[in-house]
Amino acid sequence: MIEKFTTNTDLMPWILLLAAALGIFLWRFFGVLLSNKIKNDSQFSKWINAVAYAMTTGLMLRIIFFPTGALSSTELFDRLLAFIIGVVVFLCFPKKPIVGLIIGIITFGILIFYDLYF
Repeated sequence: MIEKFTTNTDLMPWILLLAAALGIFLWRFFGVLLSNKIKNDSQFSKWINAVAYAMTTGLMLRIIFFPTGALSSTELFDRLLAFIIGVVVFLCFPKKPIVGLIIGIITFGILIFYDLYF
């Protein structure tokens, strides 16, 4: 039966999407079930938080310094400057983190527009 699915190229993306969705939602379901049993100030919670921040930081640095796709055609200076400005604005408005994100995106757009047309 597995051969039937692997040889049909039309179904394979849907099977992979279903498997990925089940994997994601299964762990989210377990997280909801176990969330009231985990203390927010425990060492385990602090470790999970540190790992999440480390993964996010690593991903951001990878996107900035080693981009792929369309982002790889942009200059490192543009990516870095937009990121730094976004972080500074984010730190200036700690209650509204979306402001830093929006300003960073707008800055990057302006820099790309300037590089293309001036």
